[in-house]
Amino acid sequence: WKCLNLVYGFYDLSGTPSMREDGNDSSPICGNELICMADLYCEKILQEGNHDEQCKKKIDRQHPSISPMYANLSNLPPALISVGTADPLLDDSLFLASRYSICGNNVETVLYEGGEHGIGHFGLQEEDEMGRRAREYTLQFMKRYLEEHIC
Repeated sequence: WKCLNLVYGFYDLSGTPSMREDGNDSSPICGNELICMADLYCEKILQEGNHDEQCKKKIDRQHPSISPMYANLSNLPPALISVGTADPLLDDSLFLASRYSICGNNVETVLYEGGEHGIGHFGLQEEDEMGRRAREYTLQFMKRYLEEHIC
């Protein structure tokens, strides 16, 4: 791996403050919908796995296999973490960027003021100026690390 492009990700299934505080406010996805998705995902894990009685009652949403925020992030390639400030996953991105850096990795964090979930890739802001700027910056970042491998 030469670099990572991490965009508006769900890195902590226990729920970061921005996700929980968002409620039903955001578009195209809101904090309550994300909480519901995390609940469904964790329920599916419990149904499919061979777990002891204690684990069947509640899954540890901060376990590294569930939430990358709590994984060993050392010795990873340079990363670009992009997120809009109106995205309920804003804190997931900011907290991951902090952990990524603390673990000794090179990380660039780009915030798009007023950007919603999916900025530059889908949703209402995909084709506006901010969306085009997000895609262009991502391409520039990736070219810096991949140029020697592009034919």
